[in-house]
Amino acid sequence: MDADVESLHSAQWVNAGTPEVFYRRSRLEQPNRNSFNDFLIDDSDEEEEGEDEAFGTLESYVFPVILQCKTAEDLSALQQDLGDWISECGIPGIFSATIGEIPKIYSYVVKHYIFLRTAKMVNQFTEGMNAFGNLWDLVRNNWIAFLPCFTNMRTPLTKSSFKAILKYEYSPRGTNHREKEEDTIYSWELVLNLIEDKLTELTFEDLLIFITGADEVPTLGFPNKPSIDFYTQEAGVRRLPYASTCAMTLFLPRGITEEQELHNILNQSVKDSLGFLKV
Repeated sequence: MDADVESLHSAQWVNAGTPEVFYRRSRLEQPNRNSFNDFLIDDSDEEEEGEDEAFGTLESYVFPVILQCKTAEDLSALQQDLGDWISECGIPGIFSATIGEIPKIYSYVVKHYIFLRTAKMVNQFTEGMNAFGNLWDLVRNNWIAFLPCFTNMRTPLTKSSFKAILKYEYSPRGTNHREKEEDTIYSWELVLNLIEDKLTELTFEDLLIFITGADEVPTLGFPNKPSIDFYTQEAGVRRLPYASTCAMTLFLPRGITEEQELHNILNQSVKDSLGFLKV
């Protein structure tokens, strides 16, 4: 078994896929086989969903099956159903293993799926990073600072975080336009309160998408702050708020003094829009 363990460091484990992928191929080679093979086959064309389902299968079925292997009969069934896939994980000794070696096999399977299966790709990535002035070494030595760049740290937007990314394009002080713009912004603040208190179906993410086309603030921020600009509502015309995702600007009508009025037209604009890049 120890000699077989060394094969974990060979190229064999790098190319072993998920059990879903292996058994998809196995089924083509052995069309009459219908045990664990059929349980794992996923004919979905969605790769990400297939990957998630395959890992769910590992957690809910494969790992427990290996751990619960306590008798010679269990081992024989494990070798028949999972032996080929475990072998492609770099553990061909599964076919000559004993019950006492099952915990070690389990640890190698987990290590393969979580780490070794992707190690070659990770190494290629880090070597490429280091080709630019040892950038990966810099990341490793300052990993806390680089966490937002390499991990998903997305958190829901709050009123304060949403307002922090905005700027306002006011008219000069003392003008009629400026007074009406401040009336609108007062109502805007009340609408933001409604969103924060979850008293409306609108979310800060909805507004961000409407203004910028992005559903979250980039790790390094936007190149320029999204802005709020204003337009004059013509008499007898109901013109809804609109946005330019290229300029990252939301245009609001001047002189809106009622919170509910601004909420209604803003909600209609966001919810009735086709969405970014949709026709």
